[in-house]
Amino acid sequence: MLAADAITKSVPYVAKRAQRVQIIWFTLFLTFTGWIILRLMFGVKGAEPSSLAWTIFLVGIAAAFFRPRYGVYVLLFLTLVGDSAMMWWYPFFKNFSSIESLLYVNDQLIISPLEAYIALTYLSWLIRSIWTRRLNLHTGAMFFPALLFGAFMVFGMAYGIKRGGSLTIGLWEVRPILYLPAMVILVSNVLEKREHIRTLMWWIMIALFIEGIVGCYTFFVVLGMDLGNLEAITEHSAAIHMNTLFILALSGWLFSTPRFHRFAHLAMIPPVFITYLVTQRRASYVALIIALIFIAVVLYKENQKVFWVLVPASAFFGLAYIGVFWNASGPLGMPAQAVKSVIAQDQANLKDQRSNLYREIENVNTEFTIRQMPLTGVGFGNKFFILVPLPDISFFEWWEYITHNSVLWIWMKTGVGGFFSMIFMIGTAVMLGVRVVWRMPGGELSAIALTMLLYVIMHFVYAYVDMSWEAQSMVYVGTAMGILNCMEHIVSKPIPKGFKRWPWSPEPVAAPEILPLPEGIK
Repeated sequence: MLAADAITKSVPYVAKRAQRVQIIWFTLFLTFTGWIILRLMFGVKGAEPSSLAWTIFLVGIAAAFFRPRYGVYVLLFLTLVGDSAMMWWYPFFKNFSSIESLLYVNDQLIISPLEAYIALTYLSWLIRSIWTRRLNLHTGAMFFPALLFGAFMVFGMAYGIKRGGSLTIGLWEVRPILYLPAMVILVSNVLEKREHIRTLMWWIMIALFIEGIVGCYTFFVVLGMDLGNLEAITEHSAAIHMNTLFILALSGWLFSTPRFHRFAHLAMIPPVFITYLVTQRRASYVALIIALIFIAVVLYKENQKVFWVLVPASAFFGLAYIGVFWNASGPLGMPAQAVKSVIAQDQANLKDQRSNLYREIENVNTEFTIRQMPLTGVGFGNKFFILVPLPDISFFEWWEYITHNSVLWIWMKTGVGGFFSMIFMIGTAVMLGVRVVWRMPGGELSAIALTMLLYVIMHFVYAYVDMSWEAQSMVYVGTAMGILNCMEHIVSKPIPKGFKRWPWSPEPVAAPEILPLPEGIK
């Protein structure tokens, strides 16, 4: 009887216990991180940055072997919290052979801590499955599209080397892309309960919050609020990642998540928003506007009364902002300039016009290269063909290999098979995401599903105009697709209603169940 009671604890009790465990873990981790930062800032004796970095790295590996999902939590946190533009020494994406990295080992070790984490978390998952004699491989809708896309990326690498391409450059091009299918499969299988999904999202949001604080420190203290000739203070893709915090905060109010969560997300926004503005990425503003349009559509479905109160007023103030800042410069005017550069390119400032012109010439060369080798592409490690000379950007060492249009770049490198496998994967993720959002029972699960769906959409909107196949984004996009891939499987599992633990306890409440699809939709 006691065993049965232990198994059938009430849903509120389980939820509160999971929340307490999360708070304890976050408090311990943030305390440990704060201790490390203080030792580094105040030069405490023995606080060697490299030794502290190794401590964090090894603690993360131990966590991954203790529970594979802990490895995913730490992996996502360390992926999103650092930015090599602001922290040149940050080691997680750099090879162990990078001399500037805090985790430098030697010149021959050409793998990165990120790759080590992915491999060791996979190993932990497999060992645990063998030990328990239970390998429940969850494939879901994303398994085959992700594998097919990864296979064509491998083909692009092999074909590129066969054509005489550079092995070193080819590896730099293709390695981050392969993180995407690896994360889809890993995340789909190590997350097994609703609270696992919620916990992972908290790790992601806290990482973005800390990156925002570092960005504020860089802008206000290091740069003295003077950007000078800097185009951005962060990596290009950081702004797209930050969009997910804004979307999750809005989704929390849309789906009535717990009050603490809503206000916690709002409290995280100010430093992230300041960093977001000074990052000055036009593509991120356009992607966010598109995401907000989708949120308006969901709001119309959920609550038409609130839709007619908020959306027209928001649209009015948005248009008023664009009108006021149409010719403004500086961070506050950047969103308006992003809209202008899309709908009125001839009125954009000289810098944006030059950027647009470079991309147009680059697209001409990309399309010319595709027409020369449409079936196989040129392969990774090979330069694209230049029909129209490009303005000099030789300071970017990969300018002859990587183009801003990351969507057509895949076709140019891997041929028509790689391109259509990418479209198949993206299309499957979006269709699956819409279905998942429809089926979630509301609250935090619905907010997470909508945020992950919109991140996938925002990323590939951004990919159409900027370089997007880098390590951070591939890990994050793969995670988003993995979460969407496993959410229905997880939420459809029945959870016992439970019992009253004490006579004065509230009546047990059943966990909200997954919603059925409308009739005629599968």
